[in-house]
Amino acid sequence: MAQFDLIMPKMGESVAEATIIKWTKNEGDAIKIDETVLEIATDKVDSEIPSPFEGTLIKKLFKEGDVVQVGAVIAQISSEAGAKVAETPKQIHRKLKQMLLPKQRLHLLLL
Repeated sequence: MAQFDLIMPKMGESVAEATIIKWTKNEGDAIKIDETVLEIATDKVDSEIPSPFEGTLIKKLFKEGDVVQVGAVIAQISSEAGAKVAETPKQIHRKLKQMLLPKQRLHLLLL
């Protein structure tokens, strides 16, 4: 069984913290990949935070109304071996690069 940390994401260049408005999942709830776990607000935007992991929410580390620094662990998600994990932009870029012809790869590098 693996355990993953859900991190408060960076929501903009000058945003250093966010307020947890509402948890949409409770401890013990099953979570699918990209399913909303909580809603947050910054001075610039309100947003839903999806899970990059599939599993079970085992611990909320903050309460609704708490102000949390960007990069802080906000929850822990447990998953079975072989559970799905969202691909990072680097992984997606690597896959695209492998699928393209050499001429197309040069164009991808310029993006």
